[in-house]
Amino acid sequence: VEEAKALALAQVPGASASDIREFETDRDDGRVEYEGKIVYDGTEYEFEIDAYSGAILEWDAESVFS
Repeated sequence: VEEAKALALAQVPGASASDIREFETDRDDGRVEYEGKIVYDGTEYEFEIDAYSGAILEWDAESVFS
């Protein structure tokens, strides 16, 4: 879990653990994934990370002002 959080935060320069607004473990087609949301500097980032490989499966960013 901590490695997945660190991986997601590495994609958002300047963000810290306190910027993670949601983080949960989910199963999708038998695969364990981590899903979460980071809000930092006016942008909301949503992500899915494969729990076994650490691969980022989905990444989306959008302004919180739109």
